[in-house]
Amino acid sequence: MKKFIFPVAVILMGAGAAFATKAGTSKNVLIDAYRIDAVSGKCINAEQQCSTLGNETCTWTADSVTPLHEEPISSTMCGEELFKVN
Repeated sequence: MKKFIFPVAVILMGAGAAFATKAGTSKNVLIDAYRIDAVSGKCINAEQQCSTLGNETCTWTADSVTPLHEEPISSTMCGEELFKVN
């Protein structure tokens, strides 16, 4: 019986942790937005905020065309695309 309880407890804790993580990421959060500079190819701060959830792509206010992304993964690679604040 003791050999059965420990694995079940571990599985339940893992499922609970996965559910808690998923529940926390479903909220609409405003974060700093970044854009890819056309000249240098680097990911730089666009000095505006966008949402992590939505349907319409968040664009840079200076040209209304350049899509904005999450913080850089590296100096030349931005993160996931962001969305306009509703």
